[in-house]
This record gives sequence, C-alpha cells and structure tokens, in this order.
Amino acid sequence: MPEDSVRIAVVGATGQVGFPLAQSLTNAGHDVTAISRIRTAQNGRKLDLLTDAGVSLAFCEDYTDTDAMIEIFQGHDTVVVATRMNTAIAGEVGGHIIDAAAAAGVTRFVPDEFGTHTLALEYGCGTLFDVKKKTQERVIASGMNYTLMFTGGFFDYFLPNLRLFDRITTFGDLSIQFATHDISDIAEISARSVVDSRTVNKAVQIHGNVVTQTEVVEILRDCWPDYGFEYEHVTTEDIIYQKEHADPKLVSAKGGAEPDRERAGINYTIWVLGRLSAPNHENTLNASHLFPDYVYKKPEDVLCDRNFVFGDKIGRAHV
Repeated sequence: MPEDSVRIAVVGATGQVGFPLAQSLTNAGHDVTAISRIRTAQNGRKLDLLTDAGVSLAFCEDYTDTDAMIEIFQGHDTVVVATRMNTAIAGEVGGHIIDAAAAAGVTRFVPDEFGTHTLALEYGCGTLFDVKKKTQERVIASGMNYTLMFTGGFFDYFLPNLRLFDRITTFGDLSIQFATHDISDIAEISARSVVDSRTVNKAVQIHGNVVTQTEVVEILRDCWPDYGFEYEHVTTEDIIYQKEHADPKLVSAKGGAEPDRERAGINYTIWVLGRLSAPNHENTLNASHLFPDYVYKKPEDVLCDRNFVFGDKIGRAHV
C-alpha cells in the first residue's frame, strides 16, 4: 500500500454506487473492506471481482446490529455508506451505522447521499430528503469528520432510454437545468473526494454536465432519427398531486426502491423546484474546481450508444 493509503469500509459495496466506488478506491491504492449483508446469486460475481482486486470482504446480515458493525469497523479510518436508500432503510439502519462507526473510532463518515443536494433543501420537500437531513445532523453530532457527496442524477435514470423503461417519460418543467453523470465518473470523483483533506466537514457537488430535459430528448432524436420513440409527460400538476396523495407504501415504479408518494416527492424537488444540485451552497465544494483536469463522459456519448438506449431490446428496435 502507498504511504497515503487510507483504510476504508464501504457499506453496500455490491450496489450501483458501492461497487464501482470500491473498485475506484482500490485502484487508487487504498485498503478497502467491502461490507454486504449476505452473499447471493445476484451479488456473488461482484464479490468475486472485488476479492480478485484485493478487496477484503465482511458480512453483516443485520445492519442494525451495532455490536457486529463496531467489530467490522474497527481499525478503519473512513466509512462510506452506499446502500440503496429509501425512507424505511434510512430509518432502520442509518443511526446504527453512524453509532457503530463512532464507537469504533472511525475518523471520517460519508453518509448515503449520492444524489440530490439535501443539505440545501428545507424540511418538507420530500420524506426521503427529510430522513437524509436528520441523518446528516446525526453524523455532525457524532463528532466524526464527514464528507457529503452530492452527485446529481445518474445517466441510467436521468437520460432517456428504453433499457430501463418502456417509453420516454419527461417530468414537470422541461426547461429546468439538472446535473447528470455516468456512474463511473460518480465513483471516481467520490473516491477522490472521500480521501481528500480539502473535503473534511464539507459537501462536494459533482457538476460536470448541466442540461435540460428538452436538450437530452433532442440529442436522443438526433442520434436515432429513424426510430419512433413513444413519449409520455408527467405534468407539474400531477407531480404535486401525487406528492400528497400517492400510496405511501406501494412501490409501482419499474426497478424502484421508493414507495410512490416518496418518489413523487423526489420528482417534485427535482422537476418542479429545480433543486437537484446546489454548487454554490455554503460549505459546498464544486468537484470541477477540486479536480479541474477530470473529463466527464457527456450525455451525447451514451445517448448515441445502442446498448445504453436499447439494451436487450436492440433486436426488436429496428435501429
């Protein structure tokens, strides 16, 4: 290990963010422990790849088992939480992981953010964001140093594609600007940020690509002029209504983790209020200023990629 190597535990290390983040940290020469609940048929391949790369593995089936988490965290400098987050998960496990890290002597804690700049939101914008704000307050009160990673939207969910969806759906105000990034860029910038002394007790906003829904739909049409995409628009009025009246327990979104009302609160914050990112918020560092030479993958790079847009539908897409 290099002299400046940091020992880092990544909770949720086989997830969408956790897996590439653990890889990026390892590639940078850090001593990484990947923490997962159990080994399954779904995560086994990722666990094997992490092991092959030199990552240590630790398992804890119940993240609310504070004593077990303390034992795992012993000797680590930093804990990064990258579990797939919704209100229920945050409420059940967030405090236990924070308490365990503090008790184990961890010096820097990175809570599960990796999305909307919740530090800049007021309470009441959405139930998920309210829980995340309470988690931030608990981290700060713990006495550990912290870094808050605000990444903007992931390409997979914020750029139009048929790989995950049946049609192209737009939301609310099409002219609202939003930041969106490829998961590999999110992982690399996050890996750099959580070991950087400049980010101690700071938020980091990744702000490499800023676009509107109108712009990305136009890019899609330019890339595939002969394909007849189906479009659907969810109006501002519908988002506002769903924020108050959607089912608080039903998860109807394809591949979703959040119940419908919680998801509507997310859509309200992003596509009605335009509050996904806040690069100029106090105590927030812009990742483009921290790492000015880093080149981000652009939306047009993936919207012209058949695999990104069509995935396994490519054989039926006539493109």
